[in-house]
Amino acid sequence: MADTNKPISESVKISMEEDYQLSPDIFSDNNVEASNSSEAGVKVSDRSTNGPEWKGISMDEIQKGLAKYGHEQMAPIVPAPRHTVLFVLPLTGEGPPKPYCSQQKDKWCPGYVRMPHSTHSLYPNKHTTGSSGFRQRWEVIQEALLRSFASTHQLEVAILSYNEKYALRWDFSALHYFFSEVIDEDETGLFYDDILPKIVQLALQLPALVTSPIPLLKRHTNVTLSLSQLQVGSLLANALLCTFPRRNSTNPQSEYAMYPEINFNRLFGAYEKERPDRSEAVMEKMKCIFHYFRRIIAKAPDGVITIQRRYVPKENCPRWNRQDIKLPHLHITSNGTIETEGAGLLQVDFANKYIGGGVLGWGCVQEEIRFVICPELMASMLVAEALDDTEALIITGVERYSNYEGYSDTFKWTGNFNDETPRDSSGRRRTSVVAIDALLFKQSHTQFTVTNIIRELNKAYAGFSSSEIPRDKLSAIATGNWGCGAFRGDPQLKVLLQLMAAAVAGRAMVYFTFGDVELRNKVAAMYWHLIERNISIGQLFGLLCDYHTSASKSNDSSLDFYHFLYKRSKIKPLTNYFDKINSNTTTKEQNTIPYKSKSVKNDLNKFTNYTSSANVKEALEREQIEKWLDEDFFDEDFSNDLILDTNSGNSNVNSVIRSKKSALSVSKSETKNNEASTEVVQNLADNDRKNKNKDNGSESMPELSTPPIKLKNSRDLTSLLYPDDEITQDTRKVKKPRLSGLDLIGRRSHKPVEKQTLEELPISSNKV
Repeated sequence: MADTNKPISESVKISMEEDYQLSPDIFSDNNVEASNSSEAGVKVSDRSTNGPEWKGISMDEIQKGLAKYGHEQMAPIVPAPRHTVLFVLPLTGEGPPKPYCSQQKDKWCPGYVRMPHSTHSLYPNKHTTGSSGFRQRWEVIQEALLRSFASTHQLEVAILSYNEKYALRWDFSALHYFFSEVIDEDETGLFYDDILPKIVQLALQLPALVTSPIPLLKRHTNVTLSLSQLQVGSLLANALLCTFPRRNSTNPQSEYAMYPEINFNRLFGAYEKERPDRSEAVMEKMKCIFHYFRRIIAKAPDGVITIQRRYVPKENCPRWNRQDIKLPHLHITSNGTIETEGAGLLQVDFANKYIGGGVLGWGCVQEEIRFVICPELMASMLVAEALDDTEALIITGVERYSNYEGYSDTFKWTGNFNDETPRDSSGRRRTSVVAIDALLFKQSHTQFTVTNIIRELNKAYAGFSSSEIPRDKLSAIATGNWGCGAFRGDPQLKVLLQLMAAAVAGRAMVYFTFGDVELRNKVAAMYWHLIERNISIGQLFGLLCDYHTSASKSNDSSLDFYHFLYKRSKIKPLTNYFDKINSNTTTKEQNTIPYKSKSVKNDLNKFTNYTSSANVKEALEREQIEKWLDEDFFDEDFSNDLILDTNSGNSNVNSVIRSKKSALSVSKSETKNNEASTEVVQNLADNDRKNKNKDNGSESMPELSTPPIKLKNSRDLTSLLYPDDEITQDTRKVKKPRLSGLDLIGRRSHKPVEKQTLEELPISSNKV
């Protein structure tokens, strides 16, 4: 029996010299220029067109005045019970880090990766005459791979020699098609003569490169694993050659049923003539993977990678309805990609709960593309158990090796990428990817239920939060349409959920719409709308919950989401009406709402109804007030709208609410109602006369009397406080009073009245 602890012979060791010359590019394409294009894979708008490509907050403000890579992504590497380090510290800076243990330590037990070179990994020996009938599987692997290969069929035979159980189930059609049809004969010969032998050498060095047992990152644990890029390369070479034991079973009761696949056998079978477009995309993925191996066998990488599992128990998750903080900075752009323009930020991987998703199969969307252009991310598939609802995975230090363009069926490898991202003090590239898995919605409307909203908020928070880095040093988040597309998420909802989680985690956000200009404009308009109205995270959470309730009550699945938010959030917190009034706070751009529906056009018309220089006519004012008092407009949900700012505990708010509630107990007699109407008009006239004699510079709000009023139902109260939320056809016919020398609450103004949107006007005497 061979001694697996002894070093591999010099003849099979991969060169680790810095000056090793790159082998020719086996996927050369004369029609494709080598490029580090930042626009690969997205629709690029014409840069010559007028108008900005982004909206929201500038990147300078997002970066807090720091350089692109000035933020910390992860704490320095320090070995600890919950942080396993597989290499020697401190780093010397001379070549790849050395393995932590000089002698091999083997742990063949649950909780650790079962390594292919373990002495406990046995394989049936057909030719043995002994009683055991088994031999070490690593011996079989070495014998199968230490030979010359002239075709992929020979490689298939070698791989199946130590995976005989799957000989009738595994399919290598994609591998055969790739080398027979995709690349030409000269490139194929180069692969067999030069590249494949070195991949085998790298794989067989595993016992010398990884001498410590590798712990699994199991569910509901906060654990971290750090390993060198060269160690990752050797692990992935073994995955390519399908050497990992117990990782091939599809039995849901198997030991690794809750872990992603790691052996490449399914990728090798991802070819069907009936699916030509997706099969071609698989070929492009294979180009990325073989290009990665070509790079690392030519020059051994000398960096470090850290994989961290982050778990937030549900009882420690934020209480979203109680969050008083406001929305964070948002920069939203239709150009660029997360991995390029998001450099230096925490970059979101739209993950599957089984990390990597379909990268080793048919998948070719955001997560799979990121994994093939940065194949070191696949190391997480070896160790990370499926993510639970409040868990995330953060991988720091990965390098990008390939350029690409397209998406899904149009994905194409376009050449080499030289990653010049600087390293941190621990030798890791300053690239951090956070994997968070969104829910799959069979029916898209179910994503608006309270349960699903809370789940997605908690998931994003688990990925965005950090207990290691001070908040003032946290980078922004680079993200996009998380969980949309095949998972049927609504981008307009997902951007708000991610904003809310980012706010509580203490981060700003950079959002990429991947060429969708319309989405960029809609989201930016909604963002400024919420910022202008000072909506907190807790209030926004309440609005999201109200949307599902309203849609369910009306049985209208087509109820426009953003239209609903605009309508409900038009009600300012009542404290705004009793604070100092500044008529110069209007920002025209922030009041623009990009909707074309009839109801919203009416809202826009109201926004631009400015006051003019006409005098107030008392008779018209009385007539309008009487009509408003008689209107029957109270919503059952008004109580929810009215308490948007109750968390602030403002005494003015509570007093107004109490005074309005007391009105509900007034006698229903018609006589008292008429008397109340007369009293309201008289009080308004008295207030108007008093205010005319006041100093022009006064900013205090005159006390408004609240006479007994007959209210048929709660909608009357809405029409009193917020008559512009819902206006009946009768009310629309009334010509609005025009003000000149008097300001909006009956005072003489020392300044000309500025144009204001309807939502910015305080409660005025001609409306109550």
